Amino acid sequence: MTNTGEVQAIENRDTIKKIDSLSTMPYCGIDSGDENAVVTEKPVFETSKSWSLKNYELLHERIERLIDEKTPFFSLEFFPPRFVNGVPNFLERVERLSEGGSVFVDMTWHMGSDPANIDKVTSSSSIAASMLDYCGVDTMLHMTCVQYNKADTLKHLEQAKAMGLRSILALRGDLPPGTELEDTNQFRALDMIRWIREEYGDYFSIGCAGYPLGHPQAPSYKADLQYLKAKCDAGANFVITQLFFEPETFEKFVADCREIGITKPIIPGIMPIMGYESIKRIAKLSQLEIPDHILEDLEPIKHDDDAVQKYGTERCIEMCRRLLDNGSAPSIHLYTMNREGSIREILKALGLWKLEGDRVFPWKNRSQHPIRCLESVRPIYWSFRPRSYITRTRDWDQFPNGRWGNSSSPAFGDVSSYYLSNLTTLRNGDDRLSMFGENIESIEDVKRVFINYITQTPNVSGKKVTVLPWTEAETGVQPETSLISEQLVWCNENGILTVNSQPSVNGAPSTDPLVGWGKPGGYCYQKAYLECFMTAELSEKLIDIIEREYPVRVNYHAIDKDSSFDKTNSEETTPIAVTWGVFPGSEIAQPTVVDPLSFRAWRDEAYQMWMAQWGDFYPKESKSYGVIKSIHDTFRLVTLVDNDFQKPSVLFDVLQKALEQLYQ
Repeated sequence: MTNTGEVQAIENRDTIKKIDSLSTMPYCGIDSGDENAVVTEKPVFETSKSWSLKNYELLHERIERLIDEKTPFFSLEFFPPRFVNGVPNFLERVERLSEGGSVFVDMTWHMGSDPANIDKVTSSSSIAASMLDYCGVDTMLHMTCVQYNKADTLKHLEQAKAMGLRSILALRGDLPPGTELEDTNQFRALDMIRWIREEYGDYFSIGCAGYPLGHPQAPSYKADLQYLKAKCDAGANFVITQLFFEPETFEKFVADCREIGITKPIIPGIMPIMGYESIKRIAKLSQLEIPDHILEDLEPIKHDDDAVQKYGTERCIEMCRRLLDNGSAPSIHLYTMNREGSIREILKALGLWKLEGDRVFPWKNRSQHPIRCLESVRPIYWSFRPRSYITRTRDWDQFPNGRWGNSSSPAFGDVSSYYLSNLTTLRNGDDRLSMFGENIESIEDVKRVFINYITQTPNVSGKKVTVLPWTEAETGVQPETSLISEQLVWCNENGILTVNSQPSVNGAPSTDPLVGWGKPGGYCYQKAYLECFMTAELSEKLIDIIEREYPVRVNYHAIDKDSSFDKTNSEETTPIAVTWGVFPGSEIAQPTVVDPLSFRAWRDEAYQMWMAQWGDFYPKESKSYGVIKSIHDTFRLVTLVDNDFQKPSVLFDVLQKALEQLYQ
């Protein structure tokens, strides 16, 4: 076990790292009038025309609007991961794919997952709820009824409503192996659609399945078309088709549907060929025949997985482009098979992959979530762990819309309950060790990890540190960090371990690529903020300097792992706005706050990450574990806010004074 002395940030004054200038000029996109000020011109980027908070738009209404606007779009289908440890990676994949502009995603009703069991992390229902909550994209849940009675189905629908889901793909479902329809309750998708409309009115958007070649168990192709019309007449809002292999198949199907009076949107379900054996297996399960010319194309390359995938990708692009260009299809629904690479390639080739160039808020807004779509304020502590914050607040009945207000108010619930769930970031130990080092000999090794993360320079093993225990996404530092990266490196060189920060900003254009957010034509402001771990001795000096020299300008809050030390000069229940914006035709927005009560809830998580996401990767008897455990046990978590955003920040100057006084 390492003693406290071995993790001291600095042994004497001579070890204090130097930096020419610790103060940072607040970034400003306009001339400040100070002839000595450095005005940094930044390129602007195109912003969305639809910036604003708005009430939730039902999925079928959004689909119809996009069709009326003649805007092609795409959607994606997934199935639940089999194992718990695959859930975090699955959600990250969904989030990455949906960020290309997916109008919705859907989750299959996988019988092997125990699909209605919300208490099972890998069930279809649990995964659908997580896709909605954590990935922030409108999520449609498949639901089948052939295995259930009416009461069961209504229970499933009520559960979906309670989870916040507003879209259902109503399906009969596959018959259990060895059974006939007569052996079941004989309920069909048409029955479920009627139940939904009878019990829930227009609450849900309802999708239904269409079969371009006719359902294999239908009496005939024409009979199946009439059944599809009955589903639409009963209340289905749109149709998603079974997979097919030729564009002519879909074109004829749409024409036949329109001829008999089906007017609802018809979206083609497309499955790219990703493997020879897999497409043959899927075709067999779907009771479809793969055209001979496709099998002939695949025969010479069937043992070359890369070649098969390349062929499938190119063929998919060709077919989708034809359907979109000739107006047969308003959009493309891709059966992803939980793959990412080829799906992204297809969407980019079709011109459907459209990353948003603007940010509604400094943090990611879950704009397609039916409940969270109006959320506009969050505490800053979870900036890099948004999924954790969503976990803490997912059961709230309402969310802050405007100002956070008095943090003791019960209006928005609390964020004090925390547990390490399988939906928070859980990373492979070997991957973590390659970034953090297999051996941590002292605090110097810890400091180097933080510095490598900020600078994004490879470590001694040639590995980039793209994540810290307090971040969820492996994307490295935020772009705005470049404005204060030199100061952050200085902090960590001196044992001030930084986990969250932002530079001061004084009137930067909302279109600025580093610090801009919100409605075009507006201006953004930030108070300099720093959150870090430091020794108790250093925090005492820091607090003393702030209270003597900066009692109004700098707010601090320092706390240890068990709150035996908890001190702040902020009002206990009054949040401090640390970002705000002024936009045309709008109230002043203040989306990010520092809140003392929330900070105490965050403390538990921040300290837990030392061990759960770092220390526990080492044997408990090792020196590496001892170093991390000692930091966890002895360092204090400190937040600092510089309230004067119009002047160069004094936060780093205050820290330097504290270091000098500690070792003078």
